Amino acid sequence: MEELLRSYFLKAGYYVVRGVPFIYEGFDVTDIDLWLYSRTSSVSREITLVDAKNRKTPQAIERIFWVQGLRAAAKASNAIVATTDKRPEVKEFGRDLGVLVLDGAFLNKLANADDPNANRLSDEEFYAKINQYSLSKLDGDWKGRIALSKSLLSRALSFDSCNEWLAQGKFFAEHAVTKGNHRETALRCLYLICSFIAIALDFVMKELSFHEQAERSHVIKDGFTYGSRGSAGMKKILNVAMGLVEQHAHDGPTISRQVRVSVERQLTNLNTVGLGEFFSKNDVARALFSVGREFEQMASAREFSHHNSASVELKSMLLCLVDYWNIDRVMFSAN
Repeated sequence: MEELLRSYFLKAGYYVVRGVPFIYEGFDVTDIDLWLYSRTSSVSREITLVDAKNRKTPQAIERIFWVQGLRAAAKASNAIVATTDKRPEVKEFGRDLGVLVLDGAFLNKLANADDPNANRLSDEEFYAKINQYSLSKLDGDWKGRIALSKSLLSRALSFDSCNEWLAQGKFFAEHAVTKGNHRETALRCLYLICSFIAIALDFVMKELSFHEQAERSHVIKDGFTYGSRGSAGMKKILNVAMGLVEQHAHDGPTISRQVRVSVERQLTNLNTVGLGEFFSKNDVARALFSVGREFEQMASAREFSHHNSASVELKSMLLCLVDYWNIDRVMFSAN
C-alpha cells in the first residue's frame, strides 16, 4: 500500500521518500511511511507525513493521534493517515484535528490503478540491489549509509544535514569510480543522496529568495563551511572549547592556539566557494525541486538511466559536487 500511495503522490507532483527512520537521541523510534515535500511557491514549502496502515483492524483513531505527535516531532507542515477504515466518523475526527484521512474507499481505487512498480523499483528491490554486493556491509555499510541519509529528512532541513549528505555522497561517488561491478548500485545510492541535497537546498532557499546573488552565495558558502550555525556560531563554540582547554589543560594556551589554527586551516581548505557560487544562481535555485525529483526517479528507475542522459540542470549540479569532492570528471562520467 505504501508503494501505491507513493506512486499516487509522485503523480500529484510531490517529492516522495518511503521508509524514513525517525531517530531521537540515538533511539530508533519509528519509521515515517511516506515523507512528502512540495514547493507551493517561491517562498512557501510544505512537508507532509503519511501514516499508512493496511490491516483488518486499522485502529484509525489511534493512528490520527500518533501521526499528529510525529508531525510535531519532525517539524512537518501536515499529516495524513491512510487507512482501510471506511467509517465517516474517522474522517470527521481527522478533520477536527487537522489530519487528512484517506479512507478505505480511496485506497480501493488506488488498488485498481496501474502497478506502481512497473517502471520503478520498490524500496525492497532497491535494498536487494545493494545486497547483491556481498561485501557492502564490510565495505562501508552501504545500507546503513542510506538509512542514515534518509533519517536526516526527519530533522529540520538544514546545512547540517546537507554537509552529512555531502560526506555520504562522496563515499558513493568514489565507489562508483572504483567498484566497476557495482557501479550502477553506487550511482543509484549517489543519485538518491543528491536528491536529498537538492530538496534541502530548495527548502533553505525560501529564506534567501529576495537576497542579491552575492549575498546568497556568501550565506550558502558559510553554511557548507560551518553548518547551520554559520561562522559566528562556530566561532562561539570554538571560543568556549578553547577557553576550557586554556583553563584546565597543561600548557593550555599553546594547545589552544594549535587547535584553533588547525581547525581554521581545515575549514579554509574546504572548496565551498564553488558551491556558493553555483547554488546562488537564480536558474539553479529555481530548478532545485525538479532536479531533486529527477535524481530520485533515476535512483529508483527499473531500467537504469545514467546521468549522462539526464537534464542539463541535473548534470550541472552533479558535476559541481564531483568537483567539490575532487573526483576526476572523466572517470566519474564514463558509462
